[in-house]
Amino acid sequence: MIRMLGVFLIMGATLWFGAYFAMKEKYRLQELEELERGLFYLQGQISYLSAPLGEAMESIGWKIQGQLGDIFRQLAERMAEKQGDSAEEIWQDVWKNEAVHTFLTVEDLAEILHFGKSLGYLDKNQQENSIGLLLRYIEGALLQGKKRLEKNSRLYYGMGCLSGLLIVVILL
Repeated sequence: MIRMLGVFLIMGATLWFGAYFAMKEKYRLQELEELERGLFYLQGQISYLSAPLGEAMESIGWKIQGQLGDIFRQLAERMAEKQGDSAEEIWQDVWKNEAVHTFLTVEDLAEILHFGKSLGYLDKNQQENSIGLLLRYIEGALLQGKKRLEKNSRLYYGMGCLSGLLIVVILL
């Protein structure tokens, strides 16, 4: 009886680890899609409404979901305080502090931080071009991520199951 309970616990834990690694990539793709949507909103705010950056960030924060929406709302709050920090410094600080709560990779974060260097002091066309560069990166990352998810999701589940079976065989 106790052995069977141990077998179920080991199998459950290893299957959970396999599912975690598969879902981690899926959540990253969802966050990239939300970021892409937010950047399209930002591009529209800059192009058509000529809205101030703080107001645009707040609007985006309420339109996109999850942790990224919180990040954009924090950006808006920090920009509204006007404590002498530039838009680039605020962007860098907020993203560096909040990136640990997302599923974005180091490469994703590097591109996002690089985009922040051009934030707030370029003219309208240059801002749109800068947003376009980040959007192209996100599109490429989404394509790669979807291919990797298709290829590796079953692998992660299988590795979880097989590693659980291996542990059970070794222990019994």
